[in-house]
Amino acid sequence: MARHVEHIVQAAERAAEELRLDAEQRAAARIAEADRAARMRIEAAEEDADEVRAEAVAAAETLRNEAAEAALVARHEAQARARDVIAEARSVAREVLREGEMLSGHLRELSDSLRVNADRLLRDVRDAHSALSARLDRAEPDRAGAGAGSDRAPARPAPAVPDVPEFIPPRPR
Repeated sequence: MARHVEHIVQAAERAAEELRLDAEQRAAARIAEADRAARMRIEAAEEDADEVRAEAVAAAETLRNEAAEAALVARHEAQARARDVIAEARSVAREVLREGEMLSGHLRELSDSLRVNADRLLRDVRDAHSALSARLDRAEPDRAGAGAGSDRAPARPAPAVPDVPEFIPPRPR
C-alpha cells in the first residue's frame, strides 16, 4: 500500500505539475494575447493620433491659407479705398483750385471796377472843386478895383452830372 500511495502521490504530483505547466502556458498565452491586444490598441491609438494630427495639420494649413487670403483681400480693399480717397481728394483739390481761380478773377474785376470808380470819383471831385472855385471867383470882388462889370471872371460851364460808379456783375462760368 505504501507503493500504491506513492504512486498516487506521484500521479498527483505529475498532475499538479501538468496543471502548473498548463496554467503557466495558459497564463503565457493570455499574457501574449493581452500583449497583442495592447499592441493593437496602441497601434490603433497611434493611427487615430496620426489621423487627428494630420487633420489638425490640414485644418491649420486651411486656416493659414484662409488668413493669408483674408489679408490679401483686406489689403486690396484698403488699397481700393485709398485710391478712392485720393481720387476724391484730387477732385476736391481741382474744385478748390477752380473756385480760387474764379474768386481771383472776380477780385481782379472788382479791382478794375474800383480803379475806374476811383478815377471817376477823383474826376468828379476835381469838377466839383473847379465849379466851387469858379463860384467863389465870381462871388469875390476884383482886387484891382476895376469896374463893377469887369470884376467877374468869365463864366465857366456848369459841371457835368457826376458819373455813376460802374458795377460789373459777375460773369457766369
